Order: sequence, then structure tokens, then C-alpha cells
Amino acid sequence: MATKLTRREVLAAGAGMGMAGAAFWPEVALAQSGGATRPLLTVRSAAEFDLIDPAHRRGPTDGNAMRVVYQRLMQPKPNSSELELDAAAEVKQTSPTTIDFKLKPGQMFTDGFGEMTAEDVKFSFERIGLPPVAGAKESSYKGDWLHLVGVEVKGKYEGRITLAQPRANIFDVVIADGSGCIVSKKAVEQRGAEFGLKPVGSGQYQVVSLDKQKGAVLKRNPNYKGTRPGRFEEINVRVITDPKTTDLALRAGEIDFAILAPAAADPLRSVAGITVSDQPSIAYVWMGMNMEKGPLADLRVRQAIRLGVDVDQMLLAGYNGKVPRLNTALPPQIMGHWREAPVYKRNVAEARALLAAAGQTNLKLRLTILNQPEYQNMALVAKALLAEIGVTIDVDAQPGGTYWSSGKADAGKNLELYMSRFNAKHDPNFVLQWFTASQIGNWNWSRWNSPEFDALFKASDSETDPAKRRQMVLDMQKAMDKTAAYVWLTNEASALVHKSWLKPASIPGWADWQYSDFSAG
Repeated sequence: MATKLTRREVLAAGAGMGMAGAAFWPEVALAQSGGATRPLLTVRSAAEFDLIDPAHRRGPTDGNAMRVVYQRLMQPKPNSSELELDAAAEVKQTSPTTIDFKLKPGQMFTDGFGEMTAEDVKFSFERIGLPPVAGAKESSYKGDWLHLVGVEVKGKYEGRITLAQPRANIFDVVIADGSGCIVSKKAVEQRGAEFGLKPVGSGQYQVVSLDKQKGAVLKRNPNYKGTRPGRFEEINVRVITDPKTTDLALRAGEIDFAILAPAAADPLRSVAGITVSDQPSIAYVWMGMNMEKGPLADLRVRQAIRLGVDVDQMLLAGYNGKVPRLNTALPPQIMGHWREAPVYKRNVAEARALLAAAGQTNLKLRLTILNQPEYQNMALVAKALLAEIGVTIDVDAQPGGTYWSSGKADAGKNLELYMSRFNAKHDPNFVLQWFTASQIGNWNWSRWNSPEFDALFKASDSETDPAKRRQMVLDMQKAMDKTAAYVWLTNEASALVHKSWLKPASIPGWADWQYSDFSAG
């Protein structure tokens, strides 16, 4: 009998992990629609591509492609956070800080780059988690491999991962996620900066074309040796940022699958052949303030702005009120959610008093947002509300390509107010890592530098006692609240809109899609 690998077994220190049982899959399982075969799946992405490179990916668009281009030692099962073996024949946690692995032989990289070996695993993990070699760029995801000492190659297919301290989330959000993707060392070294545009993996699909603004074409990898080959011969990922254009594309049959805000999906609920289902979300959306920029360096100014807006009005404008309000960084589904977080209500008199105490009159600030309807609508409401406390807002709506760089490097020093949206995973440290001091100049756009927060983050990342870890996570959220640099807005809600014959697959959270497991429903 084949052995099933459970998440509980994975996390148990010292528990041996056997060979994953091979499931039967058809050689080519083509979706059916109206009696005709459909070898092509077309999905919509709301954001542009950046790089399909585990070390330098930007967001879910890159991550969803990575998930089928590369293999990992382990992977989540379809529509589940439970883990199973992928490129590994065996994974053993031999101590709280050591993990041994053995690869399955014969797994081949595309484009003639040869067989996957333990040396490729070592290279893949260390290029993210260790200081970069001379001339190389540091990975934005270095924190995923926090405490990594290194990967020891013990044989062609065998190796050992060594950590300086235990990691509470090492399997779920590292080894089995984006930073656990295994690249070809030879291909990265040969292709250099082009690797993220011409990726080489051993997964179910390979990239045959990529245009950052338009999308990507993924074709089945004929040399894939894993147990979950793709159900379609080709997957086209089309970048369509506008919800109305997405609506038209779905009606016209130009795309088979999309995620929309519930309000944007409403007109499609009665369209024949299209299925719309509402799903909870673990994304988190907020309005942030650059704590180093001019008047915003004054706590009283930030407190005034927080009291000058009305979150409920903003959500009504941005999402037709069809999303829940979020009062802290962690959505309710994630361990350590601060259920008793303050619910700030608008108080014009107090906001004006705070500005007066700070010596600020006729304050003018720029609010940078992504040029999508929900953010534009919320920004207009915020602008009108803040005008009543004496703050003039200039709304700067930018396309994705420039917006996602506006808070980074030296440009980030000039950011004032901003609205942002990050996708979460079911782990508090994954959500909170972007607010550490090490992320200033990268994803910490508020430029918050708190030794207290960073110490709690580091301790909680290694804490394996759930109660102790939960308290640390709560304390981190309380520390964020004291800064008044964050006006939490919503953890959103998602509407899955797709052709009725299609059955999507996702890691719970509805942002991390498993394209290779999409099938005819």
C-alpha cells in the first residue's frame, strides 16, 4: 500500500517520511465543453508578470506560474494545505534544526539542462537564504529562509538542510512554497539576469513565451516525471487589469477563469455557462504612512489621519460594502489574529486637535495608489474626509508596473501616503515579515524600524509552542497599532468566476492557484 504523507507527520521532529504513492493520471486529460475537446486553458491575471524566478518573484502572478514550472521537495495537495512529496522521494526532520532529503532520480530540467541533483537543491535554497555572491542581487524572500546555515550535499540525490534555530513554519511556507522551488544551477549561471524571463524548471509546464504586460504561454512539459501532470496541453495566462474588460472576456469565451471582487462579479451571476462562487480571502489591504517623511514622522499627525478617515465609508465606496472590515494586520483565519484590536471611529474634532498640537495647518500630502477602481474609489473618499480636518490629498494613481516600485529603494523615501494589498498565507510570520526593518527599501513602505517588533518576529519564527507563539504574534500587532502608521481596511472577499465545466484548484486562501490541477468539473 502506498504511504500518504500528512502535514502532521511532516512537522513531527524525527519522523521519517516514506515514498509518496503514485496516483494514476491520464496521459492527457482534456476539458470538455459542448462536446468539443479543449486542450487550452486560459486564465486571467489581474497583475502583470515580473520574474518567474523563486529568488526574485514579485507576487501571485509570478508565483502561480512558478508553481507549475518548478518542482519542490514537497507540495500541497490539490485544494489543500496538507503536504505530499514532490521532487523528494523522502524527507526526514532528524532534529529541530536539521532536515534530510533524498531526491527521486531521473527528474529532468527543460531546455537540455540535465538531471536535478542535490547540488541544484543546495543552490536554489542558498541563493535565497544566504548572502548573495559578489555581483548578485539579494532576494526579497531572504526572510523565508531565516536561520538557514546551509545545505550539505551528501550524495548525488541526498542532502541535509541545517538551520541555526528551529522554524515553526519551515515546511508550509518555505519548503513546500515559492522559496522551496528548485532551479537548475547551470541554467541560472548561464542565463544570468534573463533567467526569470526564460526560466528552466522540471515541473508540469514550461514557459514558451512571456510578455510582462500581456501574459505568458505555458505548455506541458513532456519530460515531467512527477505524479501530478497537467490536465491541459497549454495554459495561457492573460494579464487583464480592468474588471470590466475581464467581464467582457468571460462572456465572449476568451478566458475560462478569473478572480473578481464580489461586486464586479454580480453581473455575471446569471450568465449561462458561467459559475460564480464567493470565497473568503486572506489578503490584507491598508492605507499606510511613511514614518520618515516630513510631517508624517510626527506620531500626532499619523494619529490625526487615522481618526480623520472612515473605514466603513471607504469600503462602501471601494467594494460596495461587500467585504469585511479589517482592524489589524492578520485576517481572522490566521493564527494569532488580534480579535480585540481597536476599531477606530472617525473623530474630526480630535483629529484637528492633534494636528494643531503638532503645529500643522493646511497640510498637503500625496496618496499613491494602484489605478484600479476599488483603490481609486477609496482614495476619493479618503481625500474628501481628510479635507475636513485640514489635510489636502493629491491622489496619484499609477499602473502596476510603476506602482509596485514606488515604495522601493530611494524612491520609497519620497512616498507619503499609500494604499497597498498583500496576499497572505496561513502563517502569521509570513504575513508580518514585510514590516521588519530588513524590508525597508523593499516591501516595508512605511519604513518602520522597531527593534521590539523585529525581536518578537525572530523569536516567534522559532517558537514551536503554539500558545507562546500566539502571544508573540499578538504583541507584534499591538506594536504596529501604536505607530498609527497603518489604517487597516479589509481582508477582502473573492468571487471565483469560471466556465461551468471547469473545476479550479487552489491552496486555501484563493490567491495561490494550482493551474496544473485545474480540470473539467
